[in-house]
Amino acid sequence: MVAAEHSVRMSFFPTMAVHLIFGLLALSCLGAASEPDCKELLKPLVLDDRSPLYGKWIFYAGTSDVEDFLKFLKTIKTSWIDIAPIADSGNITLRWGDRINENCVLGCINSTYADNSSEVSFKFNFYTSWHDGKYIETCPDCILWADSAEISTSEGTKQGRNLFLYTRTGNLDDSQLEVFKKQAACLNFPQVFHFGGNKDLCPDEQHEATLPPTETSSRGQ
Repeated sequence: MVAAEHSVRMSFFPTMAVHLIFGLLALSCLGAASEPDCKELLKPLVLDDRSPLYGKWIFYAGTSDVEDFLKFLKTIKTSWIDIAPIADSGNITLRWGDRINENCVLGCINSTYADNSSEVSFKFNFYTSWHDGKYIETCPDCILWADSAEISTSEGTKQGRNLFLYTRTGNLDDSQLEVFKKQAACLNFPQVFHFGGNKDLCPDEQHEATLPPTETSSRGQ
């Protein structure tokens, strides 16, 4: 991950930050189980054109193998991420909005991106968060992100893994949810999930600022 300092308030997870924000380990480092179908379920997402990743995504479900990480994840009521390319660069910009305890936490950070891997770190007043992960093939109009994370505070360092599923709409078919649960099991994640939603999302101030005046007006009616 690339160290970065920001004055904006941000959540513990850069995606949640998506957020989908990010670094990726090879799947072999994620502790995949050996069931026969796991090889098919854990194919890395390979894209010649990254455009399917770009745009806004809504957090649907996630889990962690560290109790403290999962406890924090459960404080996030809703979350969205927005991924955009950086001009003349292979890297990306990640924006996110998390609703935590009825408050909106918005953030934006640049992330390195190479092949199917990306790294990102956050440096704040009281902790540094580092994430390294990988995109995995999943349902259409979905992003499945598995990462390895390290959080350093004055009290010490904790390491763990996280798994996040985002969709374009914030909805998911039951059959697709079952596939996600199988993928989590293949990666040896606990079958304890936190689910988001597509209601009461934090406003996207940047998006609102770029809307034509007439469209902004109609949205307010």
